[in-house]
Amino acid sequence: MTSGVSGFETFLIWNYDKVLEILNISGPSQSRDVVDVTSHDSASGFREFVAGVISGGEISLEGNLIVGDTLGQIAFHTDVQGGTKRSCFIVMPMAVGAALSFEALAKGFESAFPFDSKIDLSGSLQVTGKPTLLTTQCAGMSGLTGIESTAATALTITPAIAVGTYAYACTVNTASTWVKLTATAAAHIVYIQGVLEATGVQSAEVALGAAGTTTDVLIIVYKAAESPRLYTLTVTRPV
Repeated sequence: MTSGVSGFETFLIWNYDKVLEILNISGPSQSRDVVDVTSHDSASGFREFVAGVISGGEISLEGNLIVGDTLGQIAFHTDVQGGTKRSCFIVMPMAVGAALSFEALAKGFESAFPFDSKIDLSGSLQVTGKPTLLTTQCAGMSGLTGIESTAATALTITPAIAVGTYAYACTVNTASTWVKLTATAAAHIVYIQGVLEATGVQSAEVALGAAGTTTDVLIIVYKAAESPRLYTLTVTRPV
């Protein structure tokens, strides 16, 4: 029997996008209220209690501040100010095959700027409603193809798509500014770079960075009541 497992490569998915460079995720700290119903008739003079309501609790975050993480950290900061409720996952390492699923409000966002160290980020989420522990992992993606904007050329994605492989790569023409992807995952829900897409159907344009950069495209595949599988396609746009 395994006594423990590394938490490395546990990710916070906020509104179907990964929040980058999180160092520690703690929570949710679920708790139940208890109601004192002690009366003059309580046996032997002992207090009596009944179960009250449950709080989904809070989640705290620590990380490196990445101002370029538009879809993750910056979106989270925006939601602190806007008060927008979001769907979330805390996805454990793929080898564990489990996740927490919940809805939450972005509650806190704080940065620190020490003169002798890195710029830090801390944040907090308030879970609203019931968090669910998902212990069955979905089957995941069975295929991934795509095209790039220059001449609609088909992408050469490596390695071959396989169960248990989560990192893929391709290189596009220098002039290409976007790719469109087709992820096949029958009876699953598919998000590509935070946008809901139909399985087996070509996605909307996924914007690429400037020539000489790489763009990591996050693909989330899951089913109701099952833990997601997270895939990354690294697209290189050469100089």
